Amino acid sequence: MHRKQVWAKRVKKERLKKKFLTRMQATRLLQVDSVHFRRLCILKGIYPRALARSKQKQSGNDKQYYLAREIKWLVRDHVAERMMAYCAWEKKVRRAEAMGLADELKVLRSKKAKPQYSLVATIKERYPFFIDAVRDIDDAMSMIALYAFLSPEVMSETTIETHHALTSGLHERARGIIERWNRYVARAHVLSKGFISIKGYYFEAIVRGERVRWLCPHEYAHKFPPGIQQYITLSFLEFYVELMHFVLYKLEHELQRDVVEQQEAEDEENNTHAEDFRIPDKEMTQSISDLKKDTLKKGELMQEELRKARRVFDGLTFYISREVPHKHATLIIEACGGRVATAYAADNITHFVVDRPALPPGFERVDHIEYVQPQYLFDCLNARMLLPPNGYRIGEELPPHVSPFTVAITNSAEDIAAVEEAKKNHPKIVSYVPKRVHEIRALVNPQYTPLDPEGKASDLLLHDESDEEHALVPELGADDDVSLSGDELLEASHRPNGRRRKSRRMCSVASFPH
Repeated sequence: MHRKQVWAKRVKKERLKKKFLTRMQATRLLQVDSVHFRRLCILKGIYPRALARSKQKQSGNDKQYYLAREIKWLVRDHVAERMMAYCAWEKKVRRAEAMGLADELKVLRSKKAKPQYSLVATIKERYPFFIDAVRDIDDAMSMIALYAFLSPEVMSETTIETHHALTSGLHERARGIIERWNRYVARAHVLSKGFISIKGYYFEAIVRGERVRWLCPHEYAHKFPPGIQQYITLSFLEFYVELMHFVLYKLEHELQRDVVEQQEAEDEENNTHAEDFRIPDKEMTQSISDLKKDTLKKGELMQEELRKARRVFDGLTFYISREVPHKHATLIIEACGGRVATAYAADNITHFVVDRPALPPGFERVDHIEYVQPQYLFDCLNARMLLPPNGYRIGEELPPHVSPFTVAITNSAEDIAAVEEAKKNHPKIVSYVPKRVHEIRALVNPQYTPLDPEGKASDLLLHDESDEEHALVPELGADDDVSLSGDELLEASHRPNGRRRKSRRMCSVASFPH
């Protein structure tokens, strides 16, 4: 090998060492073990980096690499310092227990002596703008809803101990976040969609022009599966709970401010003057860029979607039976303008939500009350109108429950825009419209005429693909889920036909014995 080649190889290796650190090097630099290092990386938002193949060959393929500058920032970080202080505090407690120093042990176990840390500065570092935090609500609420449903296993109010099971303090905080979030969504009337699946209940709300979608699990007897390192998921939960505390504080404050301003505007409605309204400048209006116009159009469609949804149950009173998930049903009813009765009074109730083939003991049928099943609430929300109760009544066979995230239920402009946006993020969504959707569209718009009521055209489009499309987009199996490069795709598309025929002939000869 030439000298210059050896020198260049050594220089590249030195550059790699300066730019990246392995997990072992990072733990030695921070003087923490692997468990605390993982928790620290989760809380600070530091993740391993994927290196190129040439760089991996120089140092090994079985190592995790982190940016050296990110790890060096953790040397003087507040959370890392408090974790090290807690390790020192643990040594003092063990020493006092071994020596039988009761007075010193009492002082060490007090709240003032025990080290704690705060994630306020961490959240400000990771989310410099509020809209960035709003975009992470979906993951946060799904995680919080899962652990708010589970039962705590450890009695502790703090999380610095790195517990390997759910603590009582973190569980109570998660339940409080769920209650505050549901209360905000119901009061602000920002709920747009809902869907019942095998995994749980999917909900979607529009907050600050962003679609927030979260999953709530079914409430049933559970058993936590073994083999899961819970301290990792609990670290995410701890951060998400603190994040949602900040987000909800700002959202609730803005909602309260809007309510006060609306009341003041209603009081001063008769005292307005013409000079109070400013005429917009035509040149300024015409100078808006195309991007801003698209943003305004998208925001208008979202506002129209919420405007229709918040009046679906306006003027209606619901009574929820005890077997129905009260939390989810109340969220939909209140977000759509309805009211939930806490006590049964037949004169004031318009709908009775029940999930059993017959009425509960002690209740009798009343003529003016509609006895419907829980799916009725979700379908009315997705259709953004009060559907007829036929097919949803107690004891009747329910119609198909269609997901509103993949199909435009009402065929309106806002629904079509939402589905097109979902298809950009998930290209595998099939453009199939079930028969039930055509029925709902006909109820929303009596002039609606389906072009393909049976969905046969979509089936033809799925099977009508040319050989070139199959060559350019190969189908990947579950065992060989590896994408091909551009050169490999080009070679596959220009493969001569003679080679294909020869290979098929050889396969046929090998398959059938003579």
